[in-house]
Amino acid sequence: MARVPSMGAQLFAEFLGTYLLVFTVGCNVLASNAVWGAVSIASVLMVSIYALGGISGANFNPAVSIALGLSKAMGGPGIELKTVCLYCVMQILGGIAAALSYSGLYWDTFNLGPAPGFGMYHAGLCEMIYTFMLCFVVLNVAVASQNS
Repeated sequence: MARVPSMGAQLFAEFLGTYLLVFTVGCNVLASNAVWGAVSIASVLMVSIYALGGISGANFNPAVSIALGLSKAMGGPGIELKTVCLYCVMQILGGIAAALSYSGLYWDTFNLGPAPGFGMYHAGLCEMIYTFMLCFVVLNVAVASQNS
């Protein structure tokens, strides 16, 4: 039988995966790397999922962790509420550490906000739709059991 990773290992995996993803995105934005940006971000995400997925499930996003917690609360597969809360804290800390790292590396920062011609409503709606799609895919591909 496979050994279940410790909670410390799971939390470190969530911190590290989120750190790597946010660090890569930030470096690409600050380097204005439009050509290889998407490839490098996708590559880091893929490698992180393969490397850390067996330890923590590779959520790397509080929305995914919350979706998995809601799934568990409704009687489906997922993760316990305590684990959801701990994962979210580690993901937020990983994101903050990554932001400090790329800011220190480039000695520069950037502001997140809607593009010219768009407001907070448009940006919020896009974030909500794409976050829903991300959680929908995770729940239906990585978590759902097969129907007989």
